[in-house]
Amino acid sequence: MTQIEFKKLVNIAASANNPPPLSIFSGGVEDWRSRCRLAQFLSLPSIPGHIDEAIELFKSIEVAEVNEEDSEEVEEKVAGLQRLAELLRAKKDYKTALHFINRAIELAEGTDFLYKFILRGELWADRWNLLTDIGQEDDAEEECDERITAYEDITDIKNSYMYFGYRFKAQLAAKRGDAPLIVKDYMHMALKFMEIPDSYRVKLDEAFSATHNNMAFVLQDIDKCTPKSTFVSWDI
Repeated sequence: MTQIEFKKLVNIAASANNPPPLSIFSGGVEDWRSRCRLAQFLSLPSIPGHIDEAIELFKSIEVAEVNEEDSEEVEEKVAGLQRLAELLRAKKDYKTALHFINRAIELAEGTDFLYKFILRGELWADRWNLLTDIGQEDDAEEECDERITAYEDITDIKNSYMYFGYRFKAQLAAKRGDAPLIVKDYMHMALKFMEIPDSYRVKLDEAFSATHNNMAFVLQDIDKCTPKSTFVSWDI
């Protein structure tokens, strides 16, 4: 991408509703963080029609060197790679998406930072979902079980690995047509590892009390009644 093309895309982002400050793109096309930030904005639903450009920009950050002593810099690249995998999955380009989520996991797991927004457990769940998409469901479940086993004796922390692990197992159980009690038990286990404010409890109880057997729908309802993971306090 040329500097002229980059500036045109910056102008598109700047003309959107709730535009970003132009200073975050000041590094221009040569700066990977500017490219990553522009890609994030171009991939928003509020700026339709620019997914391909966002994907191109995101792909360009794969080889960018980061300062692994700077948690914000590491997190920004991980977030970009995760969003890229999400966009590629939406296009059903599962194998390429899997490559980039693997790169995100590799970078995130290479440090001990407690990130502000990125959750390691969510990154792994993205990988497991992609493995399922390409027919490697058993491999995904085996990896998930390994993560759960690694932390099963530590029950007093808010753990994204455990939350997303049990949530993934609930989704698999629903997909396989397992008994509703099994699906709900997995989700109850997942929620033990997330901080749930009292204000959410009533609606969550209502979602769990559903008596029909459409467990995919029940899980959607539970998700709607669960705090957004990015706004929850996590220990890991």
